[in-house]
Amino acid sequence: MKGNYYYQIIEWVFLENYEDGSDTVPFDREDFDRASDELRLPRIKNLGDIVYSFRYRRPLPEAITSLAPTNKEWIIRGAGRSKYVFALVDMVRIRPNESLCTIKIPNSTPEIINASALGDEQALLALVRYNRLIDLFLGFTAYSLQNHLRTTASGIGQVEIDEIYVAVDKYGQEYVIPVQAKAHNDEIGVTQPEQDLAVCAEKWPEMTAMPVAVQFMEDGVVALFLLTMQDGQIRVAREAHYRLVPYDQISEDDKRLYKTLAAGEAQ
Repeated sequence: MKGNYYYQIIEWVFLENYEDGSDTVPFDREDFDRASDELRLPRIKNLGDIVYSFRYRRPLPEAITSLAPTNKEWIIRGAGRSKYVFALVDMVRIRPNESLCTIKIPNSTPEIINASALGDEQALLALVRYNRLIDLFLGFTAYSLQNHLRTTASGIGQVEIDEIYVAVDKYGQEYVIPVQAKAHNDEIGVTQPEQDLAVCAEKWPEMTAMPVAVQFMEDGVVALFLLTMQDGQIRVAREAHYRLVPYDQISEDDKRLYKTLAAGEAQ
């Protein structure tokens, strides 16, 4: 029932603030309470959950999406403390490419971690960490700095980053790597890496920021995406898929394939 309230509330807030032809629609959290009162719905205690739901888990109502031109969509961005904006942007979908080949990696996850992880996102972050998938994906040594960093960014407000890595390559170049983790059914949103880049620019200005998204696919395959900003829009720069298996499940055919892939990348 609460989910149905969310649709009614977010639709009311958008239409209440929308002006014809606008590509930005500002609002704040107080608008949610106003919407509940106007619609005679119970007030939502966790107002932030409404924004989170429509960023990552639910599509916006048709009354909103129908006001986007072809190949455009509305997203929700932070605009300061308890302030947000609907922004009209190019339509981008960050989804695993099902035709990409999967690389088998010997599973180094301690069994007690597999047994104790709470939730898909926590389990995913643990798998990435213990199997050094960030290192493998990016090609240099990375270290986990902090989980669930809650901070703020100028002009955006509060930001939460699932995990932060720092890294150094063979030339001594230093990197900061904000990681966004999503379960199989959740959407990898473009607003999170936008916010991550803003945080990195403020807190680690001397380091090169490389946002990464990780997501579970079918059968436990882990998809990793290297994201970048191009022409003001988040894009996928690189993608790889890894399957964590016992070592004896990596066949000779697998190893021959990986030799071919490595040789092609070296050229």
